[in-house]
Amino acid sequence: MAATDQCLRQLADLRAAAEDPSSAYLIRSRLRRAILSCARLVAQSTGAAKPDVPGVFLAPRGCSEVDSHVVTFCNRIYGIAGELCQPSESFDVRWERGWQLLRTELDQLQCLLEARASTAYAPKPS
Repeated sequence: MAATDQCLRQLADLRAAAEDPSSAYLIRSRLRRAILSCARLVAQSTGAAKPDVPGVFLAPRGCSEVDSHVVTFCNRIYGIAGELCQPSESFDVRWERGWQLLRTELDQLQCLLEARASTAYAPKPS
């Protein structure tokens, strides 16, 4: 469960960074790190190769339904963040609307990770 705890901690760090939208670089880097950690967590649970860089991921064959949803939310967050966190993006009303959408997706991802941690999660046997 340490890897799940790490993902949850990274989501909390991301939320803390987003309290100051002027720190765009910090927000982008924490977001990418959190997404990558979640994707690596799912890969590890199925014995699949762990991704090296953030991006759009495919749920590994044989992963649980919860893990499949984790990957789906990672991909959705990655897509939203790609539009929102451009280096030249001004942080104004557009940021506020975009952050609201992103925060909703992060809330869902956090719920999935908490459910994963609270159940007697056991990866499916290969």
